[in-house]
Amino acid sequence: MKPVKAQTESHRTRRLLTGRPLPSLLYFALPIICGNVFQQLYNIVDAVVVGNYLGSLSLAGISVAAPLMDVLYALILGGCIGVSVLTGRAFGAGDSEQLRRTHTTALLGGAGVTLLLSAAGLFFSRSILLAQGVSEETATEAMRYLNIILAGLLFSFLYNYLAALLRSCGDSRSPFLVLLCASTLHALLDVLLVGKLGLGIRGVAFSTVFSQVLSSAALFLIIYRNTSRSTMQEALAVPLSALHFSPAIGREILAFSWASAMQQAVVCTGRLLIQGMLTGLGNEVLSGYNMGMRTEQFLFCFSQGISAALVVSISQNLGNGQPDRVKKFYFSAIASVLAASLFTCSLCIFFPGKLIGIFSKDPAVIAAGIAYTGTMGFAYPFSYCFELAQGFFRGVGKLRLTMIASLTQILLRVPLSYVLIPRWQIHGICAAVITGWVLLTFLEGGYSLYYLRRNRF
Repeated sequence: MKPVKAQTESHRTRRLLTGRPLPSLLYFALPIICGNVFQQLYNIVDAVVVGNYLGSLSLAGISVAAPLMDVLYALILGGCIGVSVLTGRAFGAGDSEQLRRTHTTALLGGAGVTLLLSAAGLFFSRSILLAQGVSEETATEAMRYLNIILAGLLFSFLYNYLAALLRSCGDSRSPFLVLLCASTLHALLDVLLVGKLGLGIRGVAFSTVFSQVLSSAALFLIIYRNTSRSTMQEALAVPLSALHFSPAIGREILAFSWASAMQQAVVCTGRLLIQGMLTGLGNEVLSGYNMGMRTEQFLFCFSQGISAALVVSISQNLGNGQPDRVKKFYFSAIASVLAASLFTCSLCIFFPGKLIGIFSKDPAVIAAGIAYTGTMGFAYPFSYCFELAQGFFRGVGKLRLTMIASLTQILLRVPLSYVLIPRWQIHGICAAVITGWVLLTFLEGGYSLYYLRRNRF
């Protein structure tokens, strides 16, 4: 007979299959949301420390490096999302052998792809920055940061993959607790390495990589040493000697993951292209825009957390043969994010200066950040709903559709930005982004409702 703790743990990890949709969704999403908050604190703490200790050149360096790193992180995260759909279905179906084989193949394949991305980043990053019009001085400062981050990219993959794996098997709490500890350590190391030891922008990079190493190690320990795990979760604790790459499963993973990875990367590539259009407006405007983007990413933690929980909820219930619960989870998610968007809208509309002032005291940087954040706040309900539609289609396995939707948005956003930035500067970006959000919310959101009716969920 299982110990009481193990029985409780097993019930908790299967809550999405048996509990009421709204409370089950929020219970599962809460650690993901909090984890997203602390994930964003990685970047926010970096920007705050750099802005207050190192000055405008280093702040510009980390600002222009961020979209480039976001593209690589997006490829990794998107691939992990694709894998989590497959592992979630295997978990919901109770197929431990399929779960184990998918896990080992994804771990080995993902590590190999990440090493290739790391090498490509080290080789091409400086050329990409200079091609955007970034000055030699700023590009040199950015590369001091990027060389270290790219060298440790494997540990970013390991954390994101293992976290997505545990979530797909019903455990959203463990990744959050690990991230909470890692974020706290990261903040302390930033202040120590930059503020006290004077390592400059390299100190920020060392702090990030070291925290990712510890996060990855902690999740491995949780998977291999957790005595209260469920029977299905035991399938994840594969001995290193038994790790095996299955070409057949690798092709199945690729069929799911490539679209999700490209979808994530397309969005970040669009941001990278738009950043290149702003370089002519000066480092202060560029930094203010990027600080506005960091604020936005922080405020999107709730909708992204609910969307991630929705993916797991749908994939598990479809794997478990309960398609009737899909509609209930989707509508519960919509109600949750619309309520949350009222708060984020108010925050950005009424207090944009307070938000941007966290990063810098430079009036020009603050003014540029206010122009972006104060305007975008009005459109966040559309972004939240678009994010949920993406989560719905990921959960049902339509990852190519989410890629096409994101690509359509970027193909609209980038040309509009090119036309409007010379006239309206940052407000031109706002107009381009909002246009894409509104259009895709109606198109993809409307299609999701049609898909529900057509498939009788």
